[in-house]
Amino acid sequence: MSLRTFFLIVNCYANHGKAKKIWASVKNELDTQQVQYSFKLTRHPEDAREIAKNFVSKLTLSDQSKYVIMVVGGDGTLNDTLNGIKDAKTVDLPLSFIPSGNNNSFARGIGLAKAPLFALKQTLNAQESVHYDVGYYQEMTHNKQGYFLNDYSAGQDAYLTSMLHHRKPSKIAEKLHLGFLSYFVALFKAYMDQESFPVTLRIGDKYEFFQHTYIVNISNQPYFAGGFMLSPEADATDRQLDLIVADNMNFFKFCLLDILVYFRKQLRFPGIHHYKAKEIHIVINSLEFGQVDGEELPNQYYDLFFKVSKYPFWVDVQSIPVKERH
Repeated sequence: MSLRTFFLIVNCYANHGKAKKIWASVKNELDTQQVQYSFKLTRHPEDAREIAKNFVSKLTLSDQSKYVIMVVGGDGTLNDTLNGIKDAKTVDLPLSFIPSGNNNSFARGIGLAKAPLFALKQTLNAQESVHYDVGYYQEMTHNKQGYFLNDYSAGQDAYLTSMLHHRKPSKIAEKLHLGFLSYFVALFKAYMDQESFPVTLRIGDKYEFFQHTYIVNISNQPYFAGGFMLSPEADATDRQLDLIVADNMNFFKFCLLDILVYFRKQLRFPGIHHYKAKEIHIVINSLEFGQVDGEELPNQYYDLFFKVSKYPFWVDVQSIPVKERH
């Protein structure tokens, strides 16, 4: 077992409060195995960012090689923690993650177990850190920058993320395993409400111009809201980012695209433009919805520079069989 000491950032509000039970089971297992740890509970949105920054900033040089930060929460909490560590500007402390949110896209993308205690086992089995890709973005218009683990998007899929974020879960739908229906209702509304917009794209020395765009999505791993794969070739180990631009989508194409996304065949579809690159520059001169790792951005103009980076994670994905991960 790892001899590292863990500092846990816990968001008990994740997944409509279901993370509270997950935290109780994780804490019990840590106590049972006599793992050295301390923890801090988040109280408000973006608390995790400030907690991570403060913790890393106060570490001595000797403690920097001793600690791992473990996140119990969803993708948003993981994103805040990553950015908080980066805000400290001292050391990239290894991260581990107990998936406790609605989607847990990053965990799924790298093969982390769905069951929290199996994910904890993958963390405790680790003997050294392993590096996974993360995306870095710099928004020139508003002078903002940050990191993401899953994706950064503008347009229809960002609007969809906003609607899914604010919807109240139906207990009846969950009981009958019909949660996907609310996803498709939101998807239809996103199409009806979203107008197309022009996009300027630069990769290396090559420029491309799109006049009737509905989706701009930069992905680090394949999964998107609802467990669907928007960028099926995205991989958090290939040292590249994947860009999807959906252009010229009428209602028939939109419906057909949804079917192809389900079967992961969308990259062959006319109107879907797919790119892989280490650096990407995108300009959108209209007010559009945006999202980063499932967290909403205000409607805004975009002048975005992206590049792939890497970050250490304290996890041994292969230490448990594939069947136990699901």
